[in-house]
Amino acid sequence: MFRITRISITILLLLLVSNAAAVYIVDGERKSFEIHRATSAPIIDGRLDDDVWKTAAMVDDFHQTSPSDGAKPTEVTIVRVAFDDEFLYIAADLKDSDPDSISAKQMIQGKMIFSDDRFWVTLDSFNNKRNDYFFQVNANGVRRDALRENNARMIEEWATIWQAESTVTEDGWTTEIAIPFKSISFSPNTDTWGINFGRGIMRKQEYAMWASHDRQDWPAYSGEVSGIEDIKQGVGLDVVPSVSLSQSRDLVLDTDSSGFDPSLDVRYRITPSLSATFTLNTDFSTAEVDEQQVSLDRFSLFFPEKRDFFLQDAGIFEFGNIDTNGRPFFSRRIGLSGDGQSVGIDGGIKLTGRVGDFNVGALAIRQEAAGDVEATDLFVVRGSYNVLDESAVGFIMTHGDPTSNESNSVVGVDFLYRDSDGPFGEILTGKVWAQQSRSSNLEGDDQAFGAQFEIPSDKLLVYAGAQHIEENFHPALGFVNRAGIRRFDTGIRYRVRPDEGRWRALNSRIDITHITDMNGDVLSQKTRVWPISFYSHRDDFMFIEWEGNTEVVRDEFDLFGRVNIPAGEYNFNRVRAELISGMQRPVRVLLSVQSGGFFGGDRLEKFVELQWRQSAYFFMALGFTENVVDLPSGSFTSHLGSLRTDVAFNSKWSWSNFLQYDNTGDVFGVNSRLRYVPDAGKEVVLVLNQGGVVDSENHFASTQSDINLKFSYTFRY
Repeated sequence: MFRITRISITILLLLLVSNAAAVYIVDGERKSFEIHRATSAPIIDGRLDDDVWKTAAMVDDFHQTSPSDGAKPTEVTIVRVAFDDEFLYIAADLKDSDPDSISAKQMIQGKMIFSDDRFWVTLDSFNNKRNDYFFQVNANGVRRDALRENNARMIEEWATIWQAESTVTEDGWTTEIAIPFKSISFSPNTDTWGINFGRGIMRKQEYAMWASHDRQDWPAYSGEVSGIEDIKQGVGLDVVPSVSLSQSRDLVLDTDSSGFDPSLDVRYRITPSLSATFTLNTDFSTAEVDEQQVSLDRFSLFFPEKRDFFLQDAGIFEFGNIDTNGRPFFSRRIGLSGDGQSVGIDGGIKLTGRVGDFNVGALAIRQEAAGDVEATDLFVVRGSYNVLDESAVGFIMTHGDPTSNESNSVVGVDFLYRDSDGPFGEILTGKVWAQQSRSSNLEGDDQAFGAQFEIPSDKLLVYAGAQHIEENFHPALGFVNRAGIRRFDTGIRYRVRPDEGRWRALNSRIDITHITDMNGDVLSQKTRVWPISFYSHRDDFMFIEWEGNTEVVRDEFDLFGRVNIPAGEYNFNRVRAELISGMQRPVRVLLSVQSGGFFGGDRLEKFVELQWRQSAYFFMALGFTENVVDLPSGSFTSHLGSLRTDVAFNSKWSWSNFLQYDNTGDVFGVNSRLRYVPDAGKEVVLVLNQGGVVDSENHFASTQSDINLKFSYTFRY
């Protein structure tokens, strides 16, 4: 506990000695405008013929962020903004000199629209220059939303209820957006929000923003909109009942089971900025399946969260901006047994939001018993306080173990620092964190610490960081795949943007990772060098990478469960070449070849993915990864294949299929989803899952078949 206290004092000293970060200035002052209450609500149909747009506030002073930073855009963008008691309205008139070339190839709601022309708006409803909501739409009216946290992380899986419609016109395309105040949190004590607008034109690979700095558009660099007052969230109550009909068949045991499972989610806004969410008999049967990964070392793989209940306001629970190893809270731990099997959740409650400069999150879950593990209560509490202009200091506490009957708890503190006007006029970011776990079956050596500082500018990126994770640090509700280590990372990337020619950017980069045990003896070391990488004006990307590795294996392990890696020290080099063609192309190619040494032998890895976007109504992606491993203890070839298809009948009906095959586990899986979304907050999903095994002669045999039909409807009050 002494070292936890020492880190806490260090954080306090950093706060005391740091100068208050300057508010970022755009061209001498932060961009701003004032909006007024609409006298009538527009019809959200993508046509800008409503009377409200004639008098709405307008902004049109956009600038390029790519290919040139600050240049005048080649096409005109005009945005109008208004509001009434319940909605914020945004209309965009996106002029285009060649409307026949507008890219609009995505028709499925919520899917990525990187291949399309698009418009987006971000809202920092607390005007704290740290976090915002992200709303994006294409020319088909397909919506995509996300949370952006701490000027660093984008939570793509987050979703909320809002409206958008678009129309292609004779001189471009237009879109109308209505964002309910019921869908976002905000401070009722201010009439000024952070706001920004952006546009992408895919055939030109041109991006334009209303406000930005060094080509970036994080909340720290947004403009401001004032005049938002006397808005309402109604009662602030969302009631989401769901019903799931399921039938499952075990084809090995020849048994059948069926179910009728009602579930309920209730979200209540205690204040406009503080919400409580309750879930009962939680159903995750229609959550998207994970993409298979092949493990090429002895450490656990990390899979992202995809369940809606845990994704809502997920950013508040983020701690220390830790990507993977060392996370105190990782919601994927909940609802899974120690061997990865699904475990039921009786219910849960979550409190998230902001009170003044405090950000708070609390989660309580009742998980059902499974096997020898008793039913258990799981708790997480996260809080942070905004300091300086863009920084925050916080804490986290967790309690409970979802995979055993042992007791477990974690406490931690962190400090996230950001200065948009740092040394040399560049952005400066930093993070410092410390944690301690307590487990009934472990004693001592249970602390973890970390720090990283970075200058993430467009031309020169420099970073350095360190982690200290002791052997018995065990966050049962978090994620640790390598303990008993000290890790040091440093790197530099230099970018040149030629004024003329084929290439938009040329990069050179070096990254070094050095990992030791607690005595300072080397366990792993990796040096990655990109002599040069090329990024074209057509969004094509290619590079060559050299990688030098040192791996010290203390305990032998099996790779793929088939070949043995003996204990010992291994030194080997690898070379990789990769080519990725632009997202706007109808046929997109991703190619990668990596070859070289591997734990005393050789490994050749080949990856190819072909994507065909035939139209807005059909998309197909075929991917294949092969690893040919030749070691002194034996040889093995792994195959990982996938086929994904998306069929959009219109913007409401879609049919998605995902087939996967992995010969390292001798398994295959099929996931088929028929989805009907008549409007945001209303959904019908029919999901078919088929699983099976592959024998030594590559014969396929089904072992499990599941079908789930789920209806959900959001009632708002």
